[in-house]
Amino acid sequence: MTPPGLNLDPPAEDALILRVQQGDLDAFEPLVDQHLPHVRAFIALRTPAAHLVDELAHEVFVYAFRHIGEFNAGTAFGSWLRAIAWNLLRAEIQRFSREQSNQTRYAHARCMEVANAGESVPGSNEAEFLQQCLEELPDTMRKLVNLKYHAEHSSEEIARELKRSNAWVWTTLFRVRQQLKNCIEHKLGGNQPC
Repeated sequence: MTPPGLNLDPPAEDALILRVQQGDLDAFEPLVDQHLPHVRAFIALRTPAAHLVDELAHEVFVYAFRHIGEFNAGTAFGSWLRAIAWNLLRAEIQRFSREQSNQTRYAHARCMEVANAGESVPGSNEAEFLQQCLEELPDTMRKLVNLKYHAEHSSEEIARELKRSNAWVWTTLFRVRQQLKNCIEHKLGGNQPC
């Protein structure tokens, strides 16, 4: 095994790749040791959510291991890993954007119901539960929701006002919307119509 941090020259790396392709599972570990810092850096520079770096880096190496037979030894293994990382990152960003958009629409609709008290769907407790869930949020999170949905500030305006990064605003709004959705669903648990 090659110790972590030891640079593999191209012939040594090619030999390890060939061993993995021939079924030597232990030969993959030095490849991970060699390329993990570079893959993590590549992802970290491109992701809007820092918590995704390790998860995506792990997925890159799982994918690479499962598809190692498709790799041509003698070509740039690091470039292949970065291409995998880019595709996984792009898919994650698209999924994140879709989910964030859906949660934004959901949260906005529910906040409007609360703002227009009494105009909620007949027989629905969602607006009441949303208000309760909002009251349970920490002050900073409640202020964030208020700035976004009542004051209708952009993420950039909120970041400036709260002296935070845009990434923090996006990530925190995503988490708060998920928390509110889960809270409402929990409160609705026994109140769903049959």
